[in-house]
Amino acid sequence: MLVNQRQFTRVTVAIHAELRVGGTVIIHGNLQNVSFNGLLLRCDVTLPEQTPCLVVLHLDGGEGGPTIEAQGVVVRDKPNAIAVQFLELVGQESAEHLRNLVLYNSGNQGDLVEEEFRSHVGLQAKA
Repeated sequence: MLVNQRQFTRVTVAIHAELRVGGTVIIHGNLQNVSFNGLLLRCDVTLPEQTPCLVVLHLDGGEGGPTIEAQGVVVRDKPNAIAVQFLELVGQESAEHLRNLVLYNSGNQGDLVEEEFRSHVGLQAKA
């Protein structure tokens, strides 16, 4: 029997995302899944592990509406996907949007997701 050792619940979402390295958009792709501490992005581009990046999730498909921004680092580069660990959410709105995104897509795991968010101080955004 496999035991889930993940710290946070992952949810499947179809959201457009960008990875920026050094202020330049390097990757456009679609999320495969997201959690409070990272994401898996479907894309055809590769980046070395430990590459620092800024993740921008476009909640409205890139039409200039709400976004989630997080400083992160590439933790896995696999065929057609890159895994990024969030190091810091950028702004309180990003923290609130991420919480709502994960909660809304968590199905019957809403209580677990709420507890994960409340119990991890590291999820609080830095201004």
